Amino acid sequence: MDESIQILLIVVAIIVAIIIAISIIVSKVNKKVMNTMFDNVYKVLKNIQENIDGDSRILRCYTKTHDYYFETPTKKYYIKIVNNPGNHEICVNNALKWQLRKSLGDDRMYFVEGIEPLMRMEIEPSPKETKKIYIIYPNARSLLKYINECEMIFINPTTDVYGTNIITYADFSENYEELNF
Repeated sequence: MDESIQILLIVVAIIVAIIIAISIIVSKVNKKVMNTMFDNVYKVLKNIQENIDGDSRILRCYTKTHDYYFETPTKKYYIKIVNNPGNHEICVNNALKWQLRKSLGDDRMYFVEGIEPLMRMEIEPSPKETKKIYIIYPNARSLLKYINECEMIFINPTTDVYGTNIITYADFSENYEELNF
């Protein structure tokens, strides 16, 4: 075999090994970031639980619809965490399409993934008040909702967004009482 082909094969093998190593490292870092996100939300829920009179429970759920189920003596909460590591603006176009705006002048269309299953989830009738909550982790530059084609409002934790509430993790960890847990 020609020497230049051998050198090329060695270089290709080294590049492939580097790509594999980088992908393993990125995967581990992403997993650690996601675990931190879920742990941080759990800690806030645990703090809420400790301040509630009566029995309550927190369940970590591994479903498409929600990440946590939290039940108090009078209420049930289905909680979905939306990862927003860039703290981008989130604009709720309609119940199933939430747009990410990465910068003020950004005209490209990026959409939040994973919100549809909880939005579509039918909740069985219960004597307890039931809420669906989206927690934007760790924060968002702003949260907006279209009212009509040319009017938007800012979303706060008590704003009804198609039967759900949306709150940033920063607000949730400091002001969870706004959601009346």
